[in-house]
Amino acid sequence: MVELRLIAGVARTGVIGDGETIPWHYDADEQQYKDRVADHPVVVGRKTHEGMTRIRGTHPVVVTGSPEEYDEDGATFVSTVGDAVDAVAAEGDTGWVIGGQSIYAMFLPYAHRAFVSELPETAVASRVFPYLGTDWSVEARHEYDQFEVVEYENQAPLDPENASA
Repeated sequence: MVELRLIAGVARTGVIGDGETIPWHYDADEQQYKDRVADHPVVVGRKTHEGMTRIRGTHPVVVTGSPEEYDEDGATFVSTVGDAVDAVAAEGDTGWVIGGQSIYAMFLPYAHRAFVSELPETAVASRVFPYLGTDWSVEARHEYDQFEVVEYENQAPLDPENASA
């Protein structure tokens, strides 16, 4: 069974970016992020995928409304949660959901864990991280000099095989 994990850097305002860039940079956050997702499949939206550099050893599972229009070595293009989970399963037993906003929202009900870097930023922008909901509980806190990564666990993740989208 595939375990889905969300990972995001989130400002105090809930912001994750402006649709083009991430409006801050923390070396330690970038490093812990890369260390966690390295050598795993990553589920990512098409626009986010096109705007980022591939992380060592990752296999992008790119969610798009028209997967047949794309072909890229070492990446899989899908349009549904179920197809994304199947693509993750073909690469390993853990998949990291890395954004953007609509992808986080799409996969949130099926995710088992979330690793949220709580950053001391107060940026206002158009892209935000979704509310986790009441089924999520804090499992651990990982302290860094300038921020904290809070690890959440979903007490009732949905089965992606029953996903309609």
